[in-house]
Amino acid sequence: MQKFKIILGVLLLPQSLSSYAANQTELFGIWGLVTLQGDFKSLSPNLDKFQWKISNQNSVREDSPAGLRLNESLGFGQVGYQLNANASFWMGYLYDSAHPLNRLAYQESRLYQDFVWNQNIAEFNFTSRVRLEDRINQTSGDVGYRAKQFIQLSHALPFITDLSVYINEEAYFYLNQTNFGKQGFSENRVGVGLSYQFTSKIGGDVGYLEQYIDNKSGNNLLVNNLQMNLRYRF
Repeated sequence: MQKFKIILGVLLLPQSLSSYAANQTELFGIWGLVTLQGDFKSLSPNLDKFQWKISNQNSVREDSPAGLRLNESLGFGQVGYQLNANASFWMGYLYDSAHPLNRLAYQESRLYQDFVWNQNIAEFNFTSRVRLEDRINQTSGDVGYRAKQFIQLSHALPFITDLSVYINEEAYFYLNQTNFGKQGFSENRVGVGLSYQFTSKIGGDVGYLEQYIDNKSGNNLLVNNLQMNLRYRF
């Protein structure tokens, strides 16, 4: 557990430093994610390495005098191929309905590709995901090319069966200059929480996610999110 605390400190250091940035707005939010996932073995034994996922994510923010309000609703669909015991490749589509404060709502399409690496290292489980995505504003036609790097470590807790603790971090970088964000580093997310496997098919997470957004305007945003996830595997 001491090693886990050291790794947590390393992950949180960049985010802690960002908390002292000037011209920064701090908010509270709630994220909820539901994921259905499975494979194609029932169609054919030859498709045993192909997988699928469908997800819906909704987020609310306390950025209005009226209190919490819907900020964004995301729908994901993706298929993947298990290259070997550790590596998989995914292709997906995301539909985003965004509701920024004091601005017109808009819809967005995203095409993305993931390379995921998952393996056990001693008593830890390590996950790395590299994502490349094309963000397409359906109103303006603006296209943003963005790269994301996600890493996570989880560790089973010995005193409760099927309960584990996790820490993760994800950095965002725009590869071009668009209205979505400035070129280069644009966002960082750090999360910590608990995962529980209720049954062989149902699992869930609850935790804290700190979302730091480096805005083009210079008025950066720090959102302290309560995060809740629910997963069902067919």
